[in-house]
Amino acid sequence: MNLTKHRITTCTLALLLMATGFGCGNGEDDASTIIKENGVIYNPAEGALQEESAPVEFELLETIDLSGIEEPVISSIGYLQIDEAGNFYFIDRRLSKLISLDPEGNLRWETGEEGKGPGDFENPFGMNVHNNKLFVANIQGTRLDEFDLNGNFIKSYDLPKDISFASLEDIGDDGTILMSGANFGTVGALVYTMELTDSLRVKGNVNIIETEDEEYSRATIRGGIKLLDEGFIYSYNTQYIHQMYDHEGNLKTEVRRDFDGILGPGIYSTENSVTLYGLGNISSPVFLDNGGYLVRVRYPTNIDDPHTYARRASTGETDEPAYAEILDVFNANHELLYTFDDSEFVEELGSLSVRDDEGYYYSSFSDELLIKKYEVIVE
Repeated sequence: MNLTKHRITTCTLALLLMATGFGCGNGEDDASTIIKENGVIYNPAEGALQEESAPVEFELLETIDLSGIEEPVISSIGYLQIDEAGNFYFIDRRLSKLISLDPEGNLRWETGEEGKGPGDFENPFGMNVHNNKLFVANIQGTRLDEFDLNGNFIKSYDLPKDISFASLEDIGDDGTILMSGANFGTVGALVYTMELTDSLRVKGNVNIIETEDEEYSRATIRGGIKLLDEGFIYSYNTQYIHQMYDHEGNLKTEVRRDFDGILGPGIYSTENSVTLYGLGNISSPVFLDNGGYLVRVRYPTNIDDPHTYARRASTGETDEPAYAEILDVFNANHELLYTFDDSEFVEELGSLSVRDDEGYYYSSFSDELLIKKYEVIVE
């Protein structure tokens, strides 16, 4: 296995996690002031520490190259997970296989094939490790499959028939299962909290609608969803917004940031078909030990109107989108501190979406067949 090591650093500065809002100057300039009212936190375009050194440092510890595995020849990395021993698990959607690697990136086992039978895979929508078991939302989100950590199939649980294209978002330490379903006719999601006994039982659900624009009346796309101890977060597709809900579905906090780059998905409809183009996204927050968090944004720089682009792209009349990426740093009070605006740096950093028991973060790069391990340092 090809294992390389190097270091990516930025200057380090203590995060200022103060209870009061951050502003610049004397606070009289509304464009630089954080406003908090009625449960909504409005952040300006620039963070409070933007003119200072970056408040977070990222150290790349290891890069694991999966292209050296000879059998099976891995083609993609989907829904990366890690267990207490540091073993990796992921779905190769092109091979319809569940694959496990040891902490050094050596193949432990692979299982599955395309199909609907026990242990088969067909369009899986999410995976989680919980209580020394693997759970996969399988067969286009119609069932939840359970495996042991050696890849042995245990059993399947049918999902309620009224949940369409269910995606497994997360499983909490207490066994709370967070899933989402398609919310047809809008940008948004149907979010479900469930518990697993002999069957899957829905404990609550939330209907999230980002927009009622008639352009989306024949399609759907959902934003990012992440479980919290006290509820969950929904990250918008159409605007820079994060909403925090409790488990009962009550909206508790909304975080906004002044940002012009988000366009939302593009739709092109004809009488007989609908084509949807996802044009960038806002990631779910990646939480740090001090309660602060990171938000990664990918947005197109050469598109003025998403629907016009969708119409032209469907007939081959336009170029591919050109994307830029930024990484925002927030403190525990949802106040924007700093933005990493070097697209190349943010792209190389990756999603940081998986964290192990020692506090290290991992990003997977499906096209390059790489897994990167980082230490994220916040003083």
